[in-house]
Amino acid sequence: FSLFAALNLILACMNPESQTVTNLVIGVLMGGCFAVAWAIAFAYRYFRFLPVIAVVQFGSYAVLARYSLRHRLDLQGITHKLNIDGTLAMIFLVLGYVWFILFFRREGERFFKTRTEVRLAGEIHRALVPVRHMTIGNVEIFGTSIPSSEVGGDLFDIVQCKDDWHAYVADVSGHGLAAGILMSMIKSATSMQLNKMNRPAELLTDLNDVMQPFTSPANYLTFAYVGGCGTSQLNFALAGHLPILHYCAESKTIIEHADDNVPIGLFKNQTFAISQLSLQQGDLLAIVTDGFTEVFDSKEREMGIEELKALLLARAGLPLPDIYKELRSLTMAFGEQTDDQTMLLVRAVA
Repeated sequence: FSLFAALNLILACMNPESQTVTNLVIGVLMGGCFAVAWAIAFAYRYFRFLPVIAVVQFGSYAVLARYSLRHRLDLQGITHKLNIDGTLAMIFLVLGYVWFILFFRREGERFFKTRTEVRLAGEIHRALVPVRHMTIGNVEIFGTSIPSSEVGGDLFDIVQCKDDWHAYVADVSGHGLAAGILMSMIKSATSMQLNKMNRPAELLTDLNDVMQPFTSPANYLTFAYVGGCGTSQLNFALAGHLPILHYCAESKTIIEHADDNVPIGLFKNQTFAISQLSLQQGDLLAIVTDGFTEVFDSKEREMGIEELKALLLARAGLPLPDIYKELRSLTMAFGEQTDDQTMLLVRAVA
């Protein structure tokens, strides 16, 4: 308002004709108010109102020009008018600057406060989901998660309980602070269940009971679990998650392990099926989130899971961290990362 009110006064300085106090006030108000109207229309995308504002503004200035009583001023009158218009223009410019500084300071404080909180949440997320590479008995496990923003909604963990081991990948729909908060709740609930109760067959059911009050149809959790004692007889369960990719070293093929479980948090009193698989020496399991498969190239073509399976088949003999690097390089070369990317690799060793 102040900026364009000042601009209206500067334009008045260029007019050698006289103007009444009423015309001056009306001109200042019109200049400021129409500037505010244009700003609101563009800021809130009210584009359909732009022609209306233009017509009203043109008509208002035409009426003001038609009914204004004006006459040519002499040198003394022009000097007097310039002093008044110039002084008012400077006042409005200073007011506009002061209001801008106050606005900038308020919004700056809000921005940096929010930014600090987001950065802290990101540090907490990285502490909760560090890179893990460990060997438990005859099982080698590697896991990592790369968020697409400061705070991710993906989670993996490896839990050892006496002779048993458990590994899982969880993916909260979306990402950001809300997903990060749910992710921390999931890790706490899962760690408690596996460490204290060690009931993997009831893990998904217990998680559903815990998470259901905090989720919705638009905010749910996909989950992939595998674990057991050694490699001969492993339990696995998927809740709306991508299939587990199983590289069989003997036949050099990829098998997809899947089930019909729904995502966690959608329904109360939901039950989840649990299945079994076994690993032979050299076999490899790969659990990935859809951040790896839902990558699009410049032509909006989705990468899908088949590309990952082909590369996993070709690189299955590499060390686990190198397999991860190869698979991530493939996705990054295909298209831009738009979602959190989490991978868990499990290999049967001698």
